[in-house]
Amino acid sequence: MNIAVLSSHPIQYQAPLFRALAARPGVRLTALFCHDHGVRPSHDPGFGQAIQFDTPLLEGYDHRFLPNLAPRPSIGPTGMFNPAIVSSLLDGEFDALIVHGYTSPTTILGLGGPRRRTRVLFRGESNLVIERSMARRATKRLFLRALFSRVDHFLSIGTLNTEYLEHYGVDVSRITMAPYSVDNKYFVQESAAARANPAPTRRRLGIPADGVVFVSSGKLIPRKRPLDLLHAFAQSVVRTTSTIVYIGDGELRDEIERTAHALGVGKRVVVLGFRNQSELPAIYGAGDVLVLASESETWGLVVNEGMAAGLAPVVSDRVGAGPDLVPHDWIYPAGDVAALGLLLEKLAGDSKALSVAKRQASCNIGNWGIDETADGVLKGVEAAVAPVR
Repeated sequence: MNIAVLSSHPIQYQAPLFRALAARPGVRLTALFCHDHGVRPSHDPGFGQAIQFDTPLLEGYDHRFLPNLAPRPSIGPTGMFNPAIVSSLLDGEFDALIVHGYTSPTTILGLGGPRRRTRVLFRGESNLVIERSMARRATKRLFLRALFSRVDHFLSIGTLNTEYLEHYGVDVSRITMAPYSVDNKYFVQESAAARANPAPTRRRLGIPADGVVFVSSGKLIPRKRPLDLLHAFAQSVVRTTSTIVYIGDGELRDEIERTAHALGVGKRVVVLGFRNQSELPAIYGAGDVLVLASESETWGLVVNEGMAAGLAPVVSDRVGAGPDLVPHDWIYPAGDVAALGLLLEKLAGDSKALSVAKRQASCNIGNWGIDETADGVLKGVEAAVAPVR
């Protein structure tokens, strides 16, 4: 099968999947990118700085960058206009095209534009957790039902995503699970030394050697609610024996640091700033609990990363990964600082509970990896290209 994937730009989470698909017998994979963000230093508005990932994003699979004719090219919704995708569809260059998302002119062209023989599959992250106005829901229902009618098959990333697709009129027979995953093997292997002996990594990063380490990984922006973790920590009984480590940068960094000192926990809060992919496994491995407090998170792949590196997960009920990966006991209502504080106290004060949570995390993530995703993608492609009976 000759398969293409239309993606906004090279993404560290997608590259392992592309390599896995390209390595499958009988599969020729080509990634079509709308923008080169990530392979050269470019500004990321969430992190508030220029970034360039240090893991290979373009190795192990065929790829090309489509000419971007947007007036101001970016990875934002209006920054990607790549009409060459229509030529590929009209030429019948590929057996199947997998389109990620529907928020840019290019993805709309890929999903709804004219085509000759290529079957089109859709893969997105959306769920129904986020509350929207009645008017917006009605408009979206009309738009998505029309757009989805042009799609041959759908690849779901998880339970909440499947519910979203069904809500907008997609029959379950047209949906194949292709779980949202990271390169578990990489995080397991690269975190092994720190998990076995966290002291050297903690010392190098300025993390106190004693107590349980809570890790928050992601952009320090309001939607992620990183201050919830800080306030829950400061109010809990474990604030003098445990530590928070923030991996990431963003507009709330200064406020986090000021608030930590104002609450008297400055010595127990470490803000590492942006850290590249190669550094993450060791940092995770030196920690104990991954906390994602977001008020809106379509999935949250840092949960996958942390679990693969041995962390127990605690997430809000607005995190899309929760129903599939996180035991119910470790999910709390978004914004409920008191409930989060109780979970921190439970994990930091009960070594048995922490050990059980870590073992359960390793078990859950072990069945949710790149191989399972590649299997799902190929199963979905086969369903899409199968002759209609």
